[in-house]
Formats: sequence, structure tokens, C-alpha cells
Amino acid sequence: MPRISLTASVALAAPGGRHRNRLRPASHGIADFRLRSPGGPESRCHRPAHVPALAGGDDGFHFAPEVEPVELTWRVLDTAGLVRSGKLELFTRYRKAPLWSRALSAEELLPGEHRMEWDGRVPASETFPDGVVTVEHSPYKLKLTLQGEGLPQAPVAWTYFHVLVAGLELELGEPRVLARQRDRELTQALKRLPSPGEKVELRLVGNLFKTKPSEMADDTDFRLHRRHWGCGPEIPLFARAWLKDSRGNRVDAPKALGRVRFLWDWEDETEALEHHAPNVRAFLGHALDRNRSTSQPKGDNAHRDVGGKRGAPSATVFPRQAGYAPQASPRDGAFPFRVMPCHTRGWAAYSQAWTQGAFAGRTGVLFQPSSIAGDAWRVTVQLAYDRRKDGGVVLDVDDDAPLPAAVRASTGIFESWREVHLSRLLRKGTGATGFSLPIVQEHFKRAFLRLEDRTGGISEWRAEDYNTRIATAVATSRHWELRAAIDPSVDQFAAGGHAITFRSHAEFLAEVKRVKHCGDADLPRWLAPTRERRLPLLEAREYHRQCKDWAKELLTRALDSELGTAPGIALFHFSGLYNLETTVDGIRVNGFASEFPSRKRDRCAVIQCAAPGNYRNTFNTLEQTLAHEIGHQLFLPHAPFPSDRRIGGAQAKRHDLDGKDCLMGYDFTKERRFCGLCLLRLRGWNTRVLDCDGARNARP
Repeated sequence: MPRISLTASVALAAPGGRHRNRLRPASHGIADFRLRSPGGPESRCHRPAHVPALAGGDDGFHFAPEVEPVELTWRVLDTAGLVRSGKLELFTRYRKAPLWSRALSAEELLPGEHRMEWDGRVPASETFPDGVVTVEHSPYKLKLTLQGEGLPQAPVAWTYFHVLVAGLELELGEPRVLARQRDRELTQALKRLPSPGEKVELRLVGNLFKTKPSEMADDTDFRLHRRHWGCGPEIPLFARAWLKDSRGNRVDAPKALGRVRFLWDWEDETEALEHHAPNVRAFLGHALDRNRSTSQPKGDNAHRDVGGKRGAPSATVFPRQAGYAPQASPRDGAFPFRVMPCHTRGWAAYSQAWTQGAFAGRTGVLFQPSSIAGDAWRVTVQLAYDRRKDGGVVLDVDDDAPLPAAVRASTGIFESWREVHLSRLLRKGTGATGFSLPIVQEHFKRAFLRLEDRTGGISEWRAEDYNTRIATAVATSRHWELRAAIDPSVDQFAAGGHAITFRSHAEFLAEVKRVKHCGDADLPRWLAPTRERRLPLLEAREYHRQCKDWAKELLTRALDSELGTAPGIALFHFSGLYNLETTVDGIRVNGFASEFPSRKRDRCAVIQCAAPGNYRNTFNTLEQTLAHEIGHQLFLPHAPFPSDRRIGGAQAKRHDLDGKDCLMGYDFTKERRFCGLCLLRLRGWNTRVLDCDGARNARP
């Protein structure tokens, strides 16, 4: 049986002079137990319910382990030396077994007050890999238990403390963690993350052009853009986590983060459509609403069935990363942090931080927005907690609304844009009419496409070089009629601002008779229509029309090598296509966008050849011509408007049914602009799954 000690005491005389002897059993217990910040706040001491509560202290006491020492104080009551042992134990509220325990020494059990400096260090273990208490298991319950003989009054006392994250700061990660050079260049061009309220453009450079007419009818443009940018660019987003010391200051204590997880989420920024014409606005509105009510998170970014990422799992926006162990020198081309998908909030992801090494105190993800221009994203990061049965905070839920969080950081808006370059601007003579590049750029800006001027200014052809190129193209043509139509003695450069000078019809007939050694009676046979040339050339009007096609053929052959070495669109500028276009049945040509013989995928040209009089009495302009022809090189076919005049290569299903003012049509009685379907195609959508009737594109 335990030994019970008795202590005698004599009471003061009571009224009437009687005295009473009182015997009290010896006792032991804990008079106080708490954590204190020297000269600052302290935690509250808790003891069993039958023991009077102690005043002072706060259950919200917190400090920054590793970098901020605090005092652990306790006071032992032991009137007769009955205490035999004691221990400290550390618990978390979600686990019954202690996370750590420590036996008290004999000296620490002596009666009186004890003070121990403690900076949160504990033996390294699976729970505490860096040997300090961490945010991961906070809040904590620190418990002191005494064991001994006699009748203990308060053998147990406990106090609570927290390890808290004071704040998160988002920053642009280092390009060296990226594997692909194009992503490094995009990150370097970005320079910094957008702050809340700001918007930055993610410029996805893609100089990809058609190489044959049939590509305007299929989805080559979508496939090429998708192949070039894959699932989208990768941008390293880092978050630096600061801890809160006992006085509420932000301090750097990376080891105290432990393996706490951070939740990365994204939100969709609604697209403004007010600046579009009514028919375009209606078409885009239906398309952007596609599956809006069934995808998570909700929004109007491009849905995954048209090549976007709305409705796709987190692995497509925050790709899973294995990460690697912290080290002083990061690996080149390898992402350092572990990233895992959320289970129920499927579009979001978790990450873990480095507690030491080059990125100590930081965590991060690779943010991979879609390659669809016009999609807009806001990224948030916050502390993540598991689902709790006892009413704790639940953050991994399938509700796609923004989650409440005391500690969160958010970026501004990332808006995806395509970028295409103008690589050269070559002009024949100063008579070629100038144009306003900003007006041309504005047409493509509506499709979130930046047409960037990389030409370095206007260049002039040299006469000798130009004449040599035209002469070579004529000499190597397989059409003898074309060779007969060009007088080799004519100085093609000096003949005028137009591109090609042909013989007159009478001169052409004379040359045919010379070449074929025939008389007038034989001309109908030689100049009859052929499989390749459908026009008979015996009459001047047919000859003048045929010269238009020959001029386009000669220019594409002659100027093929003038595309240059830089990717992009070369602009070749003339004042007229050929000398006979204003004669009887000659055809005025404002511009064209042929496929050049070299068929380079990353280089093309638009030939502008409108004479000043071509734009009189219409709504058509030189800038609209250039935008129209550039549209062809970017895979847009002709629109079937006006409906009373059939246009070669027009494809009704590749244009908005209501877009009668489409820039790819030829209705010059109204101002033209790209229709809704054209805009989406330029943005990178897979428009093959869309209907030309916009109302059919909005799915529930």
C-alpha cells in the first residue's frame, strides 16, 4: 500500500478558549505550468476541474520554433518529498498517442519553480523530420504529469500552443527549374507575377502558317498550335511561407513548416464581350457558355472539348511533380517541390515546402494554363487541412467556390495571348501606298492575338536583284504561254510601281506566232483552253484576265527566297499587281496570300498590290485587305458573303451563320470584322466541334 504521511498543525484558539488539533495528509502537485515569451505573452495553465483555475495566459499562445526561444516554466508543490517521477508529453488534438515525451530529471522534480529555455526542438523522427515542432501538427497540447506517493492535489497540468504561418508571398519561380527552353523564355519575359488587381499577358509565340489551301478546311491549325505548345506553357509559381513569432511578427523559420501541405487553386476571370459587334458578341457568348453549369470550377475559359482546360482534372493545370530532397544547389531543369492532385477538389493541387536548402521556406507548383488565347486565370495558395470529424476546417471539398482561409495569397490575372510576328516589309518603289499597322493589329487584337512588328522598318528592293528574280521565275515556268507574255528586254523594276509588266495582247499574239512558227490561222489551236489554263487567249479580254493569274504565279516563285530566315510573315508591297489590270476585263487585285514553293511552316508572305484607286467608293481599306490576307495565312478560308456573289474557296460551315460582315468575305458595302467563329479559330479553339449556328454551341 502507498505510504500516507500525516502533518500535524495547531489551530488558533477558538471562541471559548477551546483548541483543536488538525492532521493533514502530505500532498504534492503542480502549482503552475505554462510557456512564456520573455517579457511577452504566455500560455494558459490548465489543471483538473476540481483544482482552482489559474488566471492569466492565452490558449492561443504561439511562437516560431527554431528561431525563437521561449521559457517552459512549472512550479512543483511537494511538502514531504513524495514525488518520484514526472514526464512531459506533446500531443496534437487529432491523435491520442503522444507525438513526443521526455522524462524529468530528479532536479526538475524538486519543489519550487523551474525554468527551461526551449526553442521547439525535439528529437528528429518521422513526425518531426527536422527535429523541431511544426505547423503540420499544430495546435499542440503540452502536458506535465507527476507521479508519487500520498494524495496528489494536481498531479497533471497542461497548456496549449500553436505554430502558425503568418503569411504567404507569391513570387515568380526561377527559370532554371524548367525543362523546356521556351518556358524559360516566357518566364523571363514575364519578369514578375501580377499583383491582385493587375493583369499580365502570357504571350505564346507561334509562327505557324498554312502550306496548302486544304488546311483552311480542316483542323491543321489547332493541331499545329497544340503540338507546338503541348498542354500549355509551364510557369513556376513559388510561395514563401513566413511564420508568426510570439509577438505576431513575421519570421523565417523554414524547419517549422514540416510537411504541411499547401492548397493551390485557380479561378476563372469572366471575359468582357461588350466591345464586340452584336452578332459577334452573341456567337462568342454561346461558345463561352459551353458546359458552364457542369464543369468545375465554373467560368468561361475554353472547355476541354474545344482544346481548353475547364472541366479537366488538376493534373492539367498543376501537373503532378515528384520533387526531390532539399539541397544547396537545385538541379537544372528539375522542379524541386512535390505536387499532388486533390482528391475531391479535382482541379486543385497540394504542394509541400522545402525546410532547408536553396529553397528553404518555399513551396510551389508548375502553373500550366491552356494554350487557348483569351483564357484568363487567377491562382491562389493557402494552407491545406484534411477533413476533420470533430468540426475542424475542411478545405478539400468539391464546392468550386473560393474557400475561406486566414492565410492566403493570390495572383492577379494571367491572360493567355498568341503572338505572331511580321518579319519583313519589302517595298517596290516609293509609290506603294502606306498603311496603318495599328489598325491591322486591332483586327487580331480582338482574337487575343498580338501581331508584333519585327521588320525593323521598310526595305526597298534593289533593281538588279528584283529583275533577276523575275527573269529566273519566267525562264523556269512550265507554261510557254507565260514566257511568251513577258518581254525579256523590259526592265521590270523600272516599269512602274506595279509588280509585273506583260506584253500587250497584240504583242503577245506576235510572239506566239514567232515561237510556234505559225500564222494567224493556227492561233486558235495554240491559244485554246487547256486543262491547266481554262481561258482562251485569242481575245484581249481573256488574255488580260489570265495575266492576273500569271502575275501571282511569277511573284510567288520569284519572291520565295525573300521570306528571310526569321519566322513570321513577310509583307511585299506594290502599287498594282500587273500593268494590264485597268484595261478591258483586267482584274484589280488588292492583295493575295499564296502558298510559296518552299512551303516553310514557320514563314509565309502576304503580297499587297492595291493601287490607290482600288478603294474608292467602298468600305474596304488597305488595312482590311492586309488583315484579310494574313487571316488566310492563319488558316481562315473565305466567308460566303455577299451571298449573291460566289467567292472562290468560300466555306459556309467555317464561319458564323450570322456573320455577314466577316472580314474574310467580300461584302464591301459595310465595315468588315472577323466573325465569331474566325475569332475563336485564331484564339486556338478546335472549332471543328462547333456549329456555324452559334446558338447550338451553348450546352448546359
